[in-house]
Amino acid sequence: MNNQRIFPFIIAAAILAACETTPEPVEIVEVEVPVLKTCTEISALTRVVIPEETETFFAITEIENPPYEPIQRKEKQVRVVKEAQTIFIDSNGREVTDICETEIAPGASNSPTQTYGS
Repeated sequence: MNNQRIFPFIIAAAILAACETTPEPVEIVEVEVPVLKTCTEISALTRVVIPEETETFFAITEIENPPYEPIQRKEKQVRVVKEAQTIFIDSNGREVTDICETEIAPGASNSPTQTYGS
């Protein structure tokens, strides 16, 4: 008797298990995100020119000239050890590398140019 009462429940469970449910479609919501500008305008910066570092030395060339004195030539030469560099600083005196302009013209800053070591 118990089997007869359970049998319809087993059949109903099997039928319900065989049914495929389809998921409800998910609605995609597009949100406009404002563009966040992380770079600094060049008009708010000060251009600083760090001059080049040079090294001066003398080169002496000597040519044997027997029976006379050897011929000597002393020449002053200047070699650039470190190239001149242009940087931009903000109002706090910190160097800024993230500048909005992709190409910077030689006179691009509105602020007066400073030179280190002057």
